[in-house]
Amino acid sequence: MQPDGYSYMIYKLETTKTISYHKPFANPLLLTSENKTTYYIAKCRPTYVGHLKHQQIKIAALKPHDFLVVLSSAKLKAITPTILDNIIIHLLSKSENMSLTEIQKHYQCTPSNLNRLCKTTLGMSFLQYQNILLNTT
Repeated sequence: MQPDGYSYMIYKLETTKTISYHKPFANPLLLTSENKTTYYIAKCRPTYVGHLKHQQIKIAALKPHDFLVVLSSAKLKAITPTILDNIIIHLLSKSENMSLTEIQKHYQCTPSNLNRLCKTTLGMSFLQYQNILLNTT
């Protein structure tokens, strides 16, 4: 999977059923399987997995249907978007770089606060994230 700026939840169905979270990443994610492993992949808004990790929300599912039920649960739907989500939506609608100064003026947040939010929620700096977005559009 090539980096695209979104986060993912991956449910691996084999003898041991596992769910892993992946924040937006700078390197491709390689999924390999031996035998007949099936993967269910949920593409999420970029900050979603960061919120799940920050709030220590664990998802346990024994069957693919259980995984889908948990994804549509009220608890997960109740995760409210943050200012970072709004900034990312803005970035996704543009096809060019925005400076931290432009973001600061538009969203009234400091560059250091934005970088801190990006690093804790997305796992990378604002500029790293923006570069991933530009390379995938």
